[in-house]
Amino acid sequence: MNEIWVPQALAALFLLLPLLRAFVERLRTLEGIAWLPFLALGILAIMFPAYGFRIEAVPILAFALVYSVLSLVALIAGKTARDGEPRSAAREASRPRAIVGIVFLAICATPMFAFAPRALPESAAFGPGARSIAVSGGEYVLRVFGDAESGRPIIFIVPPDLGSAASIELVSQSLSEKGFTVVTYSSRSGDAIFINEKGRTRARPTRLWRNWFLETRLTESAAVNARRVELEAARKSEIEYLLPRLPALLGVADGNLPAILFVGYDSGGSALAWMAGDNGFLARNAPTLGAVAIGSKLWSSYRIAPRAIEPLTDSGRLTRLRTNIGNWFAGLSAQRVSRTGSLPEAGLPILYLVSGRAFDEGRRQTAYQAVFDALEASAGPAAIVGIEGAGPFDYQDFPFTQPVLSFLFPGLSGAQRSVRPIDDTAAIIGNFASRLLEIRAEWGAPVLPALPQGAIPAHSAITVPLRVESQGMPWLRL
Repeated sequence: MNEIWVPQALAALFLLLPLLRAFVERLRTLEGIAWLPFLALGILAIMFPAYGFRIEAVPILAFALVYSVLSLVALIAGKTARDGEPRSAAREASRPRAIVGIVFLAICATPMFAFAPRALPESAAFGPGARSIAVSGGEYVLRVFGDAESGRPIIFIVPPDLGSAASIELVSQSLSEKGFTVVTYSSRSGDAIFINEKGRTRARPTRLWRNWFLETRLTESAAVNARRVELEAARKSEIEYLLPRLPALLGVADGNLPAILFVGYDSGGSALAWMAGDNGFLARNAPTLGAVAIGSKLWSSYRIAPRAIEPLTDSGRLTRLRTNIGNWFAGLSAQRVSRTGSLPEAGLPILYLVSGRAFDEGRRQTAYQAVFDALEASAGPAAIVGIEGAGPFDYQDFPFTQPVLSFLFPGLSGAQRSVRPIDDTAAIIGNFASRLLEIRAEWGAPVLPALPQGAIPAHSAITVPLRVESQGMPWLRL
């Protein structure tokens, strides 16, 4: 993806040259330059399906669209000079207007270059990637990193709502290199970005925009929360469909899977938190170690809050009229939710991996309130872990593939940021799985089927300090 600078530079150049005609005499004789904005628009439009949705390129795409429309209008108008010589829209532009255009072009192009995909470090340059397995006629496509037949522990990842499986390829590869078999999936009907069995991605802009809105907007709206709860329910249905079929899909001869750690992003992590409670579905269908919920808010624990209705009194007719009018307007306001619903029950060990801003006292009472409430109310092993400098999107591939998201959604102000976010994310997940395997071995708890000698992956170093709050996990070491 590092070659993306080539189409970016060409598009910026094609938009700049028509603007320079007001200053460069030689360019005024080149009539074809007036058509360059259309070519730039085409390059930028093709760049999105070729390189995925690029947030940082949206401003220059909008500039190219507006510039192309204005150029087309001028070209169609067919203006001519007084001496009868045809002239293009670019030649007609005055220098002040050209200067304004150049300034706007610079403003719109700066994010595209400043937040272009970063070169991957050597530690992220792993093997050939995943193999794909089509399920249910292609409705689901499993992405498998490593070989389940080897008896290596499995990490089953429910993909993020925003980036889908395409945004955790590097994290999955890193976990595979650490000694785990990693299984994730892509849903044709449910994901904003679908990866087919040939490894090609297909984005659904409307669903992408919806998920972006649901993930990034802090609101107490009951209507918005209902959509978030629907996402959690959809992820739960996907897990319930795929998990019983996992042994056959992975080609495990005897049908007995190795120990599994379930990892879920966003609504998938919330679904896992509920499913892990009270040793329910996950424990019945697989030799489950525990669960990791990344960036999950447990939206299902929110309930519609009653509207503030002022009671009627016998204080007089005018007072009752004023009260009735106030209650009528209160009834017109949008319904809101509050954190009054039930929380996940105690069961399998669960680790909530959160943004660094979750440790901001003001922040935790909004987006992460349910997570901290769940920790305080938990009677089983649970922990909240986070890198203080990590934003909500820094536990995916986005720090390298979409750097603008790390800029727009940073972690705790002034905190140290990871220079190896992919490796550190994989290390947190992998170390938690390894620690659970070690605890089972120390306590004599069975791991079914038995792992081969030395099959517990070694712990990996984490380059930044972690914030940890735990309940019932005195043995937790990451």
